[in-house]
Amino acid sequence: MRLNRKFVHQCRTLHVYLTMLGLLVLLFFGITGFTVNHEDWFGATTPTVTTAEGQTPADLIAKNDALRIVENLRTNFHITGAMTAFDDLGDHYEIGFKNPGQIWEVEIQKADGQTTVRNEAFNFAAVINNLHRGRYSGAAWKWIIDLCALLIVLACATGFVLWLVLPHRRKYGLAAFALGTIGTLAIYYFLVPGADAPPPPPAPATAAATATSAP
Repeated sequence: MRLNRKFVHQCRTLHVYLTMLGLLVLLFFGITGFTVNHEDWFGATTPTVTTAEGQTPADLIAKNDALRIVENLRTNFHITGAMTAFDDLGDHYEIGFKNPGQIWEVEIQKADGQTTVRNEAFNFAAVINNLHRGRYSGAAWKWIIDLCALLIVLACATGFVLWLVLPHRRKYGLAAFALGTIGTLAIYYFLVPGADAPPPPPAPATAAATATSAP
């Protein structure tokens, strides 16, 4: 198998620098892939729960000033997560904040400004698991995950090309690749529950949908 030497050289250079650049990424996603799969082993599902109480200024409630209410909560209760909910339920507010390691649930009574903050703090394993999933981590971290995925794919592709140009190891490399592919598909088909079941038939159209689509 002959490939353009310049192309092979570029693949080799790219592969070397990508693997070094992505070494920490590969380690991170390798380790967190294991911790995500065994969260209960690492105590990642059991948070430490605390409750704090305080007051929200009456003028902020009277003005229904959501921005300043949130700023007041962050200042007085040291909340650092992104806001995920701000619900006005008539007689009280319910506000939520989340980051990869903590969850805050806030309830503010409009009548007297009584504020209750419930905090769930998770351990380090839970934090890295949420970063692995991109959960509660913000838009910037999702871009990091996308770039890391692209980096890993390019490293794999250039590594495959380099295996193809090794005359003495090409057959062993292709055999290992085929074995890994077939083994993964076999495990999925035979051992993953429901993987060998046929897809469910499409749901029949309702009378309303039929009437709507009729000319």
